[in-house]
Amino acid sequence: MAEGQKLSTADHVMLHAMALLSRPPLVDRANVPMQIDALRAALPRVSRDAPRLRPIIEIAEKFATFAPIEPGYYGGLHHRAAQVMNAWDARRLADGCEALRAGP
Repeated sequence: MAEGQKLSTADHVMLHAMALLSRPPLVDRANVPMQIDALRAALPRVSRDAPRLRPIIEIAEKFATFAPIEPGYYGGLHHRAAQVMNAWDARRLADGCEALRAGP
């Protein structure tokens, strides 16, 4: 991250769960409850002081508290997760490219 902050284990758990939740057509819905459980376990310990994580944390909290529309499906939350995860991935890619240009 540009701020120089390292991601915690809880941050990684949240990011991986949100990555899966952002792709409902590609993910087995039977595994969604496990992903929601992982979010619930990680959320109390995520890095809330990291500005780039805030949009992801906000959607993760909604997944953790909302009831699914049908088993394994949270409707528009999946689309919102895709939006914030795409923004996260684009920013991390830009950071990586910038670091490559800066040299070893």
